Amino acid sequence: MADVRALLKAKRQEARITHPLALYSQSGQLRCTACGTIVKHASAWEGHLGSKAHRTNVARLKEQERAREEQRLREERDEQERLSKGKRKAEQEDIIMQDEETTSDTAMKKPRLNEGPNGFPVDFFSDPSRAIPLGGGSSDNEEEEDQPVSAAEDAPVTTAKAPLDLEWERFQREVVN
Repeated sequence: MADVRALLKAKRQEARITHPLALYSQSGQLRCTACGTIVKHASAWEGHLGSKAHRTNVARLKEQERAREEQRLREERDEQERLSKGKRKAEQEDIIMQDEETTSDTAMKKPRLNEGPNGFPVDFFSDPSRAIPLGGGSSDNEEEEDQPVSAAEDAPVTTAKAPLDLEWERFQREVVN
């Protein structure tokens, strides 16, 4: 009789569960890693997998794993954005510095034109008929009443911006905000 018991025990030991959540302790007890419960026999493992407690624990573990993965991806994305923003900011600062250097270089190279009494350069107006009269003591209102005003002079000067300039302004607004 003892031999039969030993044979049955040996047969049970051979039937080990190879499930990702199944874990055998050092003493040979089957344990569920999701629930932490000890399953008495390998034959009861399938019943344990179908239990509501096991299913809820597995769902909770999956949710925790998904949350950890999302957190990890969010941190990686934030790190990449931080690095890329740092690079963009540095690149923009370099561009601004280069523009300032270019502007200062051209300002040094170009001689300033003589300015008249009103602060405009002498060759500011290309059409001499549109030039501001350089009269001394008379007020501007009196001169405007004496001279007929044409529609071309009243119309504000508008220049169409290039699509690239509009796109650049939109980009700057989005980056700043």
